[in-house]
Amino acid sequence: MGRRVIGTILGTVLILASGSSAQRHVPHFPVPPLPSDSQPDAKSKRPAVARTNILEMERESKELSQLAGSIPGDVELLKRGLLPKDVVGKLKRIEKLSKHLRSEIMF
Repeated sequence: MGRRVIGTILGTVLILASGSSAQRHVPHFPVPPLPSDSQPDAKSKRPAVARTNILEMERESKELSQLAGSIPGDVELLKRGLLPKDVVGKLKRIEKLSKHLRSEIMF
C-alpha cells in the first residue's frame, strides 16, 4: 500500500508540474533603442528653458557682443604702446559670460 500512495503522489506532482509550466508568465523584455540616425532630435528631449533664463541669456549675449566689439580698439592702442586699464577686466568678463552662456545652453 505504501508504494501505491507514493506512486499516486508522484503522479499528482507530475501532472501539477506539467500544468503549471504552461501557465507561467513570460516576461516582456525591453525593446532595444533605435539606431542613432532614426532617434528623435536630442533637442526635443531637453526641458524647456524658463522665460527668465532666456531674458538673462539675451542680456548676457548683448553684453558679450559689446565687450568683444571693443577689444579690437584696445588692441590698436596696444600697438601704439598704450595699455588700456580695463582691457584685462573686459577679457575676464568675456570669458565669464561665455562660460555661463555655454552652461545654460548645454544644460
